Amino acid sequence: MKPSTRSSMVLTLAAALGLSFATVAAAQSDVVRNLYVSAANIPTNVAGVHTYATPREGFNPLTASDEELATYGFPPRPDKQADADHYALWARAMGAAKIRWHGELKPMSASGHGMMPTGSLPQEVMAQVPAGPKQMPNINASGVVLSNTLKTWSNTASFNDIWTVISVPVAQLPFASGSCYNSGATDLTELSFAGIDGRIIFNAATGYPEFIPGEQGGVFTDVNCGAGLTYYNAYVGWESGYSVVFAVNPGDLFYTELHAFGGCNPGSVYVEDLTTLTYNSYSVSNTCLVPQIGRYANWMVERLCCNGPGTDGVWPLANTIGISFEGAAALNGSGKTFYPGSQATSTTVLTMRDNGNTQNIELVNQGSSGFQGQHSLFFQTTGCAYTGGCAP
Repeated sequence: MKPSTRSSMVLTLAAALGLSFATVAAAQSDVVRNLYVSAANIPTNVAGVHTYATPREGFNPLTASDEELATYGFPPRPDKQADADHYALWARAMGAAKIRWHGELKPMSASGHGMMPTGSLPQEVMAQVPAGPKQMPNINASGVVLSNTLKTWSNTASFNDIWTVISVPVAQLPFASGSCYNSGATDLTELSFAGIDGRIIFNAATGYPEFIPGEQGGVFTDVNCGAGLTYYNAYVGWESGYSVVFAVNPGDLFYTELHAFGGCNPGSVYVEDLTTLTYNSYSVSNTCLVPQIGRYANWMVERLCCNGPGTDGVWPLANTIGISFEGAAALNGSGKTFYPGSQATSTTVLTMRDNGNTQNIELVNQGSSGFQGQHSLFFQTTGCAYTGGCAP
């Protein structure tokens, strides 16, 4: 046999083996992806929210197989070589996951988001700077939204994984506020979360742009003036409602990681208090008012909307002073990493306004370079939500 013929055969065999390995890897990935959906088969007390089986005795997520991680609802293991930052954060969270929470969920009343009319944003809201992230004032949220151009779910291009570490804030009334809230509301609220497919619509009823969350997991804070108490909890949800999970404490560090599977499939939401070592994972049903596309990835601070006491239905914002998001990033189905520090024109920075749209009440500070600039966000309460005197 001629050397050239032998070389050709070797290359052909190598190519065939490469294709075979790629096919096997893709099939394995599909099996694991399907497990995250099917293994969440233990119902909770909230319709549409399921959890996963309790891990077997001696289970260690750091050494478990991909199939075991999916079976028990732990986030997939990142590639230690290709994504060292994500792996380090994941390993820290998995090593701290010691106390699996088994309590009942507390359903929060649906926000009414799914029934909001949609339309085109007013021209003055859409006015943009020539380059860099878009700036979007709105009635109920601050944060960063990354976007792509997809119209339907793509297993390779859709955002399918997002995570962050959130500092649980100390929440209180606005400073110099003479009463709970001018409108007589009994609660001031704040949600800090990571999510997939949260988006801006134009609310024709109020005349303001409004952020509509999609799949989400994070921290819910409620300053209840009637009881004189402040409640801090992990929560999971989709746009039509939220479910409060275990209690957290101001000052704790909180980890959440979400996975999306597209269309009307439920999403997988992992929540963990890194300080108390408490965790659990949930499959949250998509009500399919809007099929999941994986078009948006978002890190947000929000106040509840739109069944509140004000004329616009937005609940007053709790004064949290400052909230940090650290180690934040998102992946698409091809494993490409995206950051909240993105300066691309496909990035939108949201700023929350007061009820009358007269002043900012929550700011987000976004970096642009280096690890901190790419992965970190800092939120600040400002305006009347900080000092008091917001109009009802």
